[in-house]
Amino acid sequence: MTALVSTQRMFFALWPDPVTGKLLQQAGKKLHGACGGHITRLETIHMTLVFLGNVEVARLDELQSIAGEVSVAPFLLDISSSGWWQHNRIGWVAPKTTALVLSELVTQLSAKLTAAGFELDTRKYVPHVTLLRKSECQVTMPPIDTIQWYVSEFVLVMSGLSNAGAAYEIVGRWPLQETVK
Repeated sequence: MTALVSTQRMFFALWPDPVTGKLLQQAGKKLHGACGGHITRLETIHMTLVFLGNVEVARLDELQSIAGEVSVAPFLLDISSSGWWQHNRIGWVAPKTTALVLSELVTQLSAKLTAAGFELDTRKYVPHVTLLRKSECQVTMPPIDTIQWYVSEFVLVMSGLSNAGAAYEIVGRWPLQETVK
């Protein structure tokens, strides 16, 4: 007899289109040359918007409803910086500045989730794409070619572990479109 899973790790994220994903993966290979570690698999590359942690699976419909209330226009992210965090040994790429629309997307999602009683990570939002794990970088990170990521949707993801590492399942997609007021 197998136990039913009552909670699942979940997060909202930006998920790259196939071309952008491959460009991000190439940037990861460049960073890997300087820092080593484990390169993020192409199928798991993303930018987290709001991390929810363990959520009751019974609340999935509520999460999907909340996401449907978010209204921001599509936008362009210029991914042009790279870095390494020693405390968690993560190599990453990010925009040099946070687009106002990205901040608005995170703010809307966070406010609506908090109002519905979801507990969120309270750390300041730092937009980035993790491309290396368990890396050691004792050199200046190499520059990367700017990656222009056209963001037209966001997703809700269930996260689990497999033999290959993190296993993600997209359980909802919402197009970005500003509502005319």
